Amino acid sequence: MNDLALNWITRELTAIHADKNARFLWCTDENALNTLPTALHEEQLLVLTNRWDVAEQAKARGFTTEFNDFDCSEIADNSLDKIFYRVSKEKPVVHHLFNQAWRCLKPGGKLLLAGYKNEGTKTYIEKIAKLFGSGKNIVKNGPVYSSELTKYTEYNAAELLDDSDYRQPRLIASDSGLQLHSKPGLFGWNKVDAGSALLIEQLKQLSPQPNPLNTCVDLGCGYGYLAIAAASLDICSSINHWIMTDNNAAALQLARQNLQFNQLNGDIIAADAGKGINAKADLLLCNPPFHQGFGIDGDLTDKFLLNAKHLLAPQGIALFVVNQFIPLERKAAPLFKEINTLADNGSFKVISLAN
Repeated sequence: MNDLALNWITRELTAIHADKNARFLWCTDENALNTLPTALHEEQLLVLTNRWDVAEQAKARGFTTEFNDFDCSEIADNSLDKIFYRVSKEKPVVHHLFNQAWRCLKPGGKLLLAGYKNEGTKTYIEKIAKLFGSGKNIVKNGPVYSSELTKYTEYNAAELLDDSDYRQPRLIASDSGLQLHSKPGLFGWNKVDAGSALLIEQLKQLSPQPNPLNTCVDLGCGYGYLAIAAASLDICSSINHWIMTDNNAAALQLARQNLQFNQLNGDIIAADAGKGINAKADLLLCNPPFHQGFGIDGDLTDKFLLNAKHLLAPQGIALFVVNQFIPLERKAAPLFKEINTLADNGSFKVISLAN
């Protein structure tokens, strides 16, 4: 997908002309995947991303890069000359970064912002213009809105946009019997996902395996529900090595906390759909995403399946849950010898895979 909003951001980045003391910040998420330019103003520009794969690509292209949950706390007040941002999918993330832009930009500093019309970009521009005391300066180019907004007002914490307390984890799904914490910005953050719950129900009913289950990989773990729920089941009682992996910084942070809250020992690994992890899973659990940013990306399912093939032990079993319309069986056929649909409730289906 050719992201016209991101194209506008990168053109503005390449057009920078500034003295050597100027400091710039580029906040980006999965929308920048595979479209990063080579390093620009490498001593002056910091790329801040919540995505492991984007961070690795940015480093490979020579950018100074930080991978975290859009944590700007180490950036001093009134210290940045420009911030570049292609709007994100989740409103709490957008509002959080707008609030940080207001704090971090120098008086007279600029936020360069772009996004598509159907992403609420015009409304976002109006909100940040009000905070900044700036003109809206909205430019419409086909489906894309962009703006260069100048900070004129002093930062005032009492007037911040509502970011749903973005930085603060909170207890969710208290009726599940598990200690689960999550936060805005994560998939299904305030509940147990129905597809994941269906997978756990099928795992409960799975026949005992002929070989002992020692290692479990939660592939694309999110805040860690699948592994933590599985750990309480009889079929998983022999598992002594839990591995939870994700691409998202917030997911990794919450998965680590949830392991601790539930007194479960395990490894938390940042990876792109499990790529580069060398462990062999006797049991692999996965509720793969099918969105990349604002778009639907069928290749994501292929990537998760390919890495699951690599991670699965010779006698291991993988359980995937996907939306009913995802042709997982067809996609898995070239990779796995055994493919069985365990459940299909019309919304989600659970499929077991074996080498």
